[in-house]
Amino acid sequence: MSGKSKKYLFDHLDTVGELLALSPFGLITDVDGTISEIAPSPEEARVSPVCREQLASLTKQLELVAAISGRRALEVREMIGIEGMVYIGNHGLERWQNGAVEFIEGVQEYPARVIAALEELRGLLAIDGLALENKGVTLAIHYRHCPHRDHARRAILEKIATSAIASEFRTMEGRMVVELRPPLGVHKGTAVNALRESYRLRGGIYLGDDASDLDAFRVMHQKGFAAVGVIADETPDEVTREADFTLNGVGDVARFLKWLTEAVPELRH
Repeated sequence: MSGKSKKYLFDHLDTVGELLALSPFGLITDVDGTISEIAPSPEEARVSPVCREQLASLTKQLELVAAISGRRALEVREMIGIEGMVYIGNHGLERWQNGAVEFIEGVQEYPARVIAALEELRGLLAIDGLALENKGVTLAIHYRHCPHRDHARRAILEKIATSAIASEFRTMEGRMVVELRPPLGVHKGTAVNALRESYRLRGGIYLGDDASDLDAFRVMHQKGFAAVGVIADETPDEVTREADFTLNGVGDVARFLKWLTEAVPELRH
């Protein structure tokens, strides 16, 4: 889905200006598909240089600039590489803080369970192009490179449903990926709430592009906060529906971050 909509953010910059006047203010962003173009494989993804430059500036201007990703927290930190940003990985299960990764309480048993689930699902590798990714406390099954994606997706979900250990995880779908997450009630929405409380935010913006961002969008639907959907061809319709505003792809995000960098000094004096 693409194209300009009634929610297009650049048509509502006056509203963004009102939000920016609130302090403390937080800018929270997803990574893949938001500040980094979707790549053929996770390893090939790169953060937009313009986005990185603007986020580095905003980190000095705002009370909080954070990245929340399905990737591991350490991987997110290495991928973005900005001192002063907060990095949250595995959809809120882990956080880079004080020079080390800290995990949410209750996930200690899951690295071993992920390995066990991986063994149960290893037969899926017979499907051409399919890849299994052990992310420590979660497991991602990528089917972007599969010649018959619909068939691969169905096979993945059927295999999970009939597997003793894998079926105990929370199954979530993203852009050409199925993820197994611990059933702990932790997601990007709980991560955003934790940031909002710890930084006592009065205002904020969340940027995201996929189904995993919907939990975060829903907790942003209150006074002083806004959810921005980053829309591309593979974006689920729910992202557009749940978003308060929309941008068209990573290039638009870079343009918006540049606008923010220039607007913050003017609106906060």
